[in-house]
Amino acid sequence: MSISFPLPTIKNETTTYTFSFPALCGEIHSASIIGTGNVAHWFVYAFQKAGIKIHQIYGRDLTKCQKLAETCGAEAIQDLSKLKKNSDLYLFSVKDDSYEEVVSQIPFELPLAALTSGTVSARVLAPVAPRFGTIYPCQTLNSGMDFSTVEVPLCVEGGDGDTEALLLQLATQLSEKTLILQEEERRQLHLAAVFACNFTNALYGVAFDLLKNAKIEPHVLLPLLQNSLKKLNTMTPEEAQTGPAVRNDNKVINKHLDMLQDTPYREIYEILTQEIHRQHFNK
Repeated sequence: MSISFPLPTIKNETTTYTFSFPALCGEIHSASIIGTGNVAHWFVYAFQKAGIKIHQIYGRDLTKCQKLAETCGAEAIQDLSKLKKNSDLYLFSVKDDSYEEVVSQIPFELPLAALTSGTVSARVLAPVAPRFGTIYPCQTLNSGMDFSTVEVPLCVEGGDGDTEALLLQLATQLSEKTLILQEEERRQLHLAAVFACNFTNALYGVAFDLLKNAKIEPHVLLPLLQNSLKKLNTMTPEEAQTGPAVRNDNKVINKHLDMLQDTPYREIYEILTQEIHRQHFNK
């Protein structure tokens, strides 16, 4: 059996050649998910939307696991010894420091396994799966959000070319944006995402806290935040930068530092001001 999809295609004046990749275990029609976190919730949604049957969901918290399993008609299990051999894909979506422990509890050889981490090597799955890889969603996800409104780019890596082709085909069923990234590239993307998303979100928390202390409604900032992101569609971050640091307005900067005296935010302000100076004046 073979799987054909439009990657890659070579054309000349009279003929189009489309390459086919051998199916490793047939097309992926079913999956079991190991994990019940935010990313696992999105994959449950995405698998159902793509018509992929979810057989089992494993989680240490049985109540949480049962709640997620009920949304897709899967069996909830709290013991990996109860994992069944009836799935085409076994998707691991656990905390990064838990992979080795969880993998060591898998009771049989898996036909195909993939992890969702941005930093863990897919080779951690090699002891239990001859065919393994990664499907990493580059997106901030929360279990209670409306996934139908969220675009989730998927980054794929396979332990070999055939596995990578199969996982890429699966990724195209789940997302409109897919790309192949090798392990170190995926780690670099994850690091960049931490700066772009996690750290900026922490700064939103600082801004909201300052406004709450001043008894100002924090949501007054939302149009500013939305426009800041919108500008990046047409500008580089350096071109989009505004504010006292890029203007080198020391009078305003010193006033802000005085306002932040005796708060944990003063040091953050100083570090970020120095970084803006470095980006714009010290090249």
